[in-house]
Amino acid sequence: MADAFTSFFGDRAQSLNPVPASEDFSDIPNAFGTPYTYWGIGCIDPDTYRKAADAGRIAQDIPAPHAPNFAPVIQPTCDTGTQALVVAALDWLGGHNR
Repeated sequence: MADAFTSFFGDRAQSLNPVPASEDFSDIPNAFGTPYTYWGIGCIDPDTYRKAADAGRIAQDIPAPHAPNFAPVIQPTCDTGTQALVVAALDWLGGHNR
């Protein structure tokens, strides 16, 4: 699936480093020995993120998910998420990941 994302999204596709998420997402697929994937889709205004990164203040200026002031931008987040779902479905149904 990573190849399909890279093919479609180009340099916008990146591999995520492992994160100590509080999600229990992996419990069910692991219990059944089923493969799974976890995607992260950026949802912060690029200018806001760039300014915070340039100032070395990402942790202070960019709210994390579940924070009360977390407010993802609607677009292009919805379009990107929809595109990712379609690319993944086409890749999976095409048999590339079986």
